[in-house]
Amino acid sequence: MKKITFPFEVKRGSVSVKIYRTPSNGCDSYTLAYYQDGVRKRPTFPSFQAANDEAEVVATRLGNADADILTLTSADRATYLRARQLLDAVGAHIENTAAQFVQAKQLLGEVPLLQAAEYYVKCHPSRIAPRPVMEVVDEMLKLKQSDGLNDGYLRHLRYDLEKFATAFHGNIGTVMGPEIDKWLRGLGVSPRTRNNLRNSVQTLFAFAKSQKYLPKDHDEIDGVTQAKDGAGEIEIFTPKEMAEILAHADERVIPFLTLGAFAGIRHAEIQRLDWNDIHFDAGIIEIRAAKAKTASRRTLPILDNLRAWLLRHRQEAGPVCVYLNMASEIKSLVRGINGARRAVWAKAKGASGEQLKQAEKQARQALAKAKAEHGKPKHRGDVPSGAETAKIEGWPAFAWKHNALRHSFISYRVAETQDVAKVSLEAGNSPQMIFKHYRELVQPKEAKAWFAISPKEV
Repeated sequence: MKKITFPFEVKRGSVSVKIYRTPSNGCDSYTLAYYQDGVRKRPTFPSFQAANDEAEVVATRLGNADADILTLTSADRATYLRARQLLDAVGAHIENTAAQFVQAKQLLGEVPLLQAAEYYVKCHPSRIAPRPVMEVVDEMLKLKQSDGLNDGYLRHLRYDLEKFATAFHGNIGTVMGPEIDKWLRGLGVSPRTRNNLRNSVQTLFAFAKSQKYLPKDHDEIDGVTQAKDGAGEIEIFTPKEMAEILAHADERVIPFLTLGAFAGIRHAEIQRLDWNDIHFDAGIIEIRAAKAKTASRRTLPILDNLRAWLLRHRQEAGPVCVYLNMASEIKSLVRGINGARRAVWAKAKGASGEQLKQAEKQARQALAKAKAEHGKPKHRGDVPSGAETAKIEGWPAFAWKHNALRHSFISYRVAETQDVAKVSLEAGNSPQMIFKHYRELVQPKEAKAWFAISPKEV
């Protein structure tokens, strides 16, 4: 007897019914596979004989149905046979194919099915190779560095994306939007920081699509919610606050603070500024194109109070800002200001050392409770450095305001000059931006007090 090989096929004309053998705990089962009315059927039998008998019946029945079809007109019969020939070449069943076509047509409307398929293949190339997230991050940063992007931006991007790559080790194509959203929410950072991280991930995905590591219609980041940033309003320092800042600042930080407050230079631009860019004789500061955020050269005047501050720290050459991590220096400054405020409060209230220690203990207990309840403390902007006991003791805490040095300069300068076009050139902003955010924030008398802040007044 001829040995039976599987899958075993029973044929009646153009009809084929296949029998598959499935080993199961030493007792084989047999499954038929065929299409009927566009639906794939897979009945299972305990023996080959039972399966074969049913296959004979099914093949005969379906073959008779085919015979009925072939009683059509010559033209219809030719069409049918041609369709079968085309479908057989790709192993497709005519009924199932017709059913799928109808479903696709209902979805596409007037769009041709072939056009839709071509678009899908274009957006979902079948040969996308898996690329680990960190590998894509490194490649993108190297290319952006070779493109001449500034170091500060690249450091920020690397910091964000290395954090992202640590959380998502696998293939970049497997990272889903809900996972990113959950990760961002679980970091315990401020809304602004959360949105900045989201933007960095969006930059990474855009690069991956450009390199064909992701399909063109990849949109996982679109479903990641942007946090509502309550800090979106423009914040500025008062003249009194600025004098307090300068009174407590380390001498080496003074150039950074005064160039921001009295010239409106961006933080990143100050960190790239050299003393050779400050022309005391000409009375101007030059922001070269390579050092400007907008990659456009601009000059701005050295105002009288700024000159007085800078002359005390003037160097022949070298970087104006000697710190790479200004965030850490500002945190130390805030801690010092709050320490001084607490000391003034304690003296006025006659608070004893024991009372101060008790308040500090309560603050530590409150922080420990927050960690226990939330798994981590709230984001760093909730309690300014050095102000942990402010609410308990009832004294006013000092908090650093986002980008407030530059915001303050623009606000007070507009009030002083009443010339938006002039200030926009000095600040490197558009007049539209100035009108939108800074036009009516302060009064001229406040501007006069701001630009009167000098070493003699502090």
